[in-house]
Amino acid sequence: MSPDLLFSFLLFFQVQIESIKESGFYKMLVEKYPEIAESVSDPNQMDPEIQELIELTGINFDDLSEISITVEALDGIKKASQEGRPPQVGTELEFFFDAKVKGKLDAANIFEFILAKIEEERSEKFRKDVEKTITKKDSFHSIIIPSELLDEDEETVVEDLIFSISHDGDYSSFQLGLPDKKQLGKVRGNENSSLNCLNVMAKDRQITLGVKVDPALWERPEFNSQQQNPLFAGLANSVKGIREFGLSISFRDKTLGFEICVNCKDTQSALGLWTVAQGGLGMAQLAMAQNGSQAPAILSRIKTQAVEKNVFVRVEVLTSDLEEFENQFRPFSASSESARSKIKTIDQDPLIGKKTPQFVAKLLDGENFDITKYQGKVVVLDFWATWCAPCVRALPQLIEVTSGFDNSDVVLVAVNQGEGNKKISQFLKQKKLDSLQVALDKNQEIGKKYFVKGIPKTVVIDQNGVVRFVHNGLSSTLKKRLEEEISELIR
Repeated sequence: MSPDLLFSFLLFFQVQIESIKESGFYKMLVEKYPEIAESVSDPNQMDPEIQELIELTGINFDDLSEISITVEALDGIKKASQEGRPPQVGTELEFFFDAKVKGKLDAANIFEFILAKIEEERSEKFRKDVEKTITKKDSFHSIIIPSELLDEDEETVVEDLIFSISHDGDYSSFQLGLPDKKQLGKVRGNENSSLNCLNVMAKDRQITLGVKVDPALWERPEFNSQQQNPLFAGLANSVKGIREFGLSISFRDKTLGFEICVNCKDTQSALGLWTVAQGGLGMAQLAMAQNGSQAPAILSRIKTQAVEKNVFVRVEVLTSDLEEFENQFRPFSASSESARSKIKTIDQDPLIGKKTPQFVAKLLDGENFDITKYQGKVVVLDFWATWCAPCVRALPQLIEVTSGFDNSDVVLVAVNQGEGNKKISQFLKQKKLDSLQVALDKNQEIGKKYFVKGIPKTVVIDQNGVVRFVHNGLSSTLKKRLEEEISELIR
């Protein structure tokens, strides 16, 4: 979130995973699209530390029953906005994370895992200090995680956090949050009246999102401009009455229910907003009819309703809707030559075939990396960050592939996006990737030159300084494709 848009808010997000998996609609999805279940449970797609923790506890993602997170931005967050910096967790931003799993978590083993990581990254003394914070009472165990372990570079975490594990029957729960703010985690179902949308949305929902917004947000200039335009003025005034947004998704036996709830300050604001929503829906249907396009069947089933201070938009997704969407997004067979040509055109990166953008970057060891001085070599640039799980999984593959070639032919440079030296150095030590050559792109200026919209992004540059291949994201075939591409360029 941009600092100049920081306002106080309350956000609640919850996913009831076990209930989703038991629904008929989910079972139909898995049967029709088995890759959905495979991608979630595939251990090779997980961060190595998560894999280690899973092996340690015996609990895996298939046992995960429910997760929820509550975030509250306090009035003090406006100070961060004024100073142009991220908000501080503890004084300006509070959060509480809660997860429920089937089975009994071994708190002793999990805490030992945490302590071993602390000792590895810091010192034995630091480990002992943290170990003293462990408390045990009946089925409840907790440990304090010092703030300096969590964010040393940006100083955005200014208070210690508490990590706790508890048992209840056949389930275990683990929570992470501020020690004296556990009440934030009580925003469940109808338990918190401060989020009105949670009380009125579908009771059988398994995915819930609720956000309370600061009314000051609507006083920004963009919501008060063009008041001379009656249409815009009416829309702006309706929007300014919004106090909450809610979204719920219900996995049912044969359908998927989507519901949006907008809670307003009064019934007049709700009625005005409902009028806008109803008019927008009608205009969308009319526009498709005038263009000669066949409107998706789901469009005719979208319903809007105003009830007291709330505006609802609801629709039931059928299996036939999924087939219709699939046909629209895959209008031709990928087996045909023309289809492959169209796919290639759609996926082509604007850099391919062009001279690589020039840049000079500071390396982690203090030296400079000048891309222009590497003509005659194949250069592999990987744009990444330590917080990006796919990036973390990709790095060992990139190192393995490039180290298989002579270093006089191929060079790998990992261009870090937006992080500081200390955080990166600790990460490399922890992951045993000390040999990785890392370029620093603190302000992401290099990333902009290479059209980085998401990470990881891997760019392969030939010996003449021309971009030949680009990979966006992490795929199961990345390693094999890179080997083939680099071999082709060297030949």
